[in-house]
Amino acid sequence: MAVATTLEEQSFKSRWQLVNTSLNNLANCLSDLGRREEALVVAQEAVDLYRALAAARPDAFTPDLATSLNNLAGFLSALGRREEALAVAQEAADLTRALAAARPDAFTPDLAMSLNNLANCLSDLGRREEALVVAQEAVDLYRALAAARPDAFTPDLTTSLNNLAAFLSALGRREEALAMAQEAVDLRRTLAAARPDAFAPNLATSLNNLANRLGDLGRREEALAVAQEAVDNYRALAAARPDAFTPDLATSLNNLANRLSDLGRREEALAVAQEAVDNYRALAAARPDAFTPDLAMSLNNLAAFLSDLGRREEALVVALEAVDLRRTLAAAQPDAFTPNLAGSLTNLANCLSALGRREEALAVAQEAMDLYRTLAAARPEAFSVNLSISLGTFTDLMIAMNDKPRALETITEAITVLTPTFVAMPQAMAQRMRIHLQRYVSLCQELERDPDAAWLRPVLEVIARLQQEAGENAGGA
Repeated sequence: MAVATTLEEQSFKSRWQLVNTSLNNLANCLSDLGRREEALVVAQEAVDLYRALAAARPDAFTPDLATSLNNLAGFLSALGRREEALAVAQEAADLTRALAAARPDAFTPDLAMSLNNLANCLSDLGRREEALVVAQEAVDLYRALAAARPDAFTPDLTTSLNNLAAFLSALGRREEALAMAQEAVDLRRTLAAARPDAFAPNLATSLNNLANRLGDLGRREEALAVAQEAVDNYRALAAARPDAFTPDLATSLNNLANRLSDLGRREEALAVAQEAVDNYRALAAARPDAFTPDLAMSLNNLAAFLSDLGRREEALVVALEAVDLRRTLAAAQPDAFTPNLAGSLTNLANCLSALGRREEALAVAQEAMDLYRTLAAARPEAFSVNLSISLGTFTDLMIAMNDKPRALETITEAITVLTPTFVAMPQAMAQRMRIHLQRYVSLCQELERDPDAAWLRPVLEVIARLQQEAGENAGGA
């Protein structure tokens, strides 16, 4: 009877695991096709099923509930429903933490994975310091796991290191970010050397990340070499399996174009950016729901490179196409795509201004600014920096139109909006704040007004501290 009861228990659990696996697989397939709303419905069904099962039999089904919650968080995030995604990811992390406390050997890997998801959700909401703490915990867990069982957990450690590098970079801690990205590449080189079919794609991804971190530190030649290696890897992968790797190749081409542009190699950057657009155009023609967002992103990049080469009319055409695509996307899924639309509008305003069409540029910049105001009002941690940049663009247009009093108003607002983030993350925001301050002081001088020293004091104190730290570091070196 004991054996029969055990077999019945296993059979019951296996049946429901099969159902849940099928639902989660279906959700992933729908998401891959860009059918995000449908994917969310299916993922929610899986969570609801396991919530009921875990309520009745927690020992058997709580792990499955946590897995389904992590999936659901991803689909919510893809739709821009980031507050909900965070709540779901937090629940998954809490469940796996309790499981790992009771049975560390069995559930510590699940906890580390849940922490990575939670860190991403926190970062999406602009809660970068918290995201960093959570991502560091995930890395620490995977380090311990990989030390004990390297074959099983080194791949997961590399993924977690890439995440940690991104969060460090977002906080302006660029040297530390580079160290994490380099470690991830070194580990993945070893993995890819032993099993190229399994790990060559992961190596290419880490190379792209490393190129970005090198670029952040101004090490442009090294960044270019690494980005080129990533493209070469993805070209080989896409040649063998185009359906699987052409999207990654296109992403890598965009990254390479940026690295070329950083070195002033603009004609080459343009050619590479055009290739990325051509790839995404073909992908979006076949699967518009999945790849239209990537096409719009790539068009924005292409417009910038055309503008850099003085090909302003062509840049305008491309920027307009990006805006049109993102308008359609934002109309259908505003939570997910309104931020992208605002970014494309800012880009379009710059293109119009470069052609001397300042009235049109002003209207477009105003629309972008209004969108970012709404976004920042709801989620200041995530969008205050974007709003500040948009206000800076508007200021430049006001200066070009000789409306300096209004320019002073908008740059004052830009500084006000950016100050909390600058005080919290001075290294990451220092360059942007200095640009704003230069505009502000210049406008005050032209308008024969005294800068508001009391209002600027918190900002100036942070800048003085940064300068002192830079001097001490230089002296120590």
